[in-house]
Amino acid sequence: MERSFEKSLCLGTGIPFVLLLCLISVPNAIVLIALYRNPLRCFRKAFSVFLVFIAAMDLYIGIVVCSGEAAMRFLCAFGDKQIPQEGDIPRILGYIGINSSILLVTAMSVDRFVSVICPHFYLREVKPRKLILCNTIIVVFSSIFASLQLTGISIDIYLLIDIHLHTTFPLVTTTLAYLGIFVALKKRSRVDLQRQSITARNSRLRNMRQLKIAQMERKFATTSFFILLFLILSLVPYFVAVIIEANCSICRGQKWLFVLKESSVIFLFLNSTVNPLLTIFRINGLKHSVKIVLRLRRQNDVNSFGSFLPPTSLANVVSN
Repeated sequence: MERSFEKSLCLGTGIPFVLLLCLISVPNAIVLIALYRNPLRCFRKAFSVFLVFIAAMDLYIGIVVCSGEAAMRFLCAFGDKQIPQEGDIPRILGYIGINSSILLVTAMSVDRFVSVICPHFYLREVKPRKLILCNTIIVVFSSIFASLQLTGISIDIYLLIDIHLHTTFPLVTTTLAYLGIFVALKKRSRVDLQRQSITARNSRLRNMRQLKIAQMERKFATTSFFILLFLILSLVPYFVAVIIEANCSICRGQKWLFVLKESSVIFLFLNSTVNPLLTIFRINGLKHSVKIVLRLRRQNDVNSFGSFLPPTSLANVVSN
């Protein structure tokens, strides 16, 4: 491949990584600060653990991965380095972040499924400490799997395993989980309607509480579904390029395929820019907490949002 073409490609893909570095790091840092400070005391249950881990992993992608990719591409454009390839340290660090995010979202989908299908079991058995352990195992596993590239394993075999492990499996699992959530919520809404018609003399406070719990379950399920959707959309261009390269021997070495693959790498990180904005927009407690952290609103001017989001700060989550 011509060196001038490679330098142009490195420069053209390096600039977006600098932009991603800012667009990913700043919002996720703000979200983590809001979760840690927890000014409204509205993050006290297990679901908060997923918010913390996903935001932390996105922050890692912004600060570590995007800065590494940008540095390598600028060294390629203005120095004698080559564009990052499979097996290079920046690419391995990227695999750690992206694979961890995929599996964390998958675990969050299963968590939402269990909380909707078996609410009493979930409240009794699923504790923040257990989810912290589970999410930590996911991150460690993703780190070990990404590090396999350093052992000399065939990249084609590695990518094949990676596609099935971090695309096929999560897609099937989350599809089944959200299908189960949808059926359960639809069935529960009919049962609740029948109960309300039979027990019309129930207190208004109890009915309002049941309504808020149902709204909270739907909002959490919908929010985690949107996170999954944007994650899949960000993965599609890269895996299409990988599949074309693996199955089209004539296409290998062609400039258009090289440009497609390197450009699609950028899309892998777009999900990390969407996650903080999506969670802030969808979760009222987090939205108002962020406003308080940014001093856009005084804490005394905001009512308690404990009914909207499982309440506790990161410090409380760790201490439970």
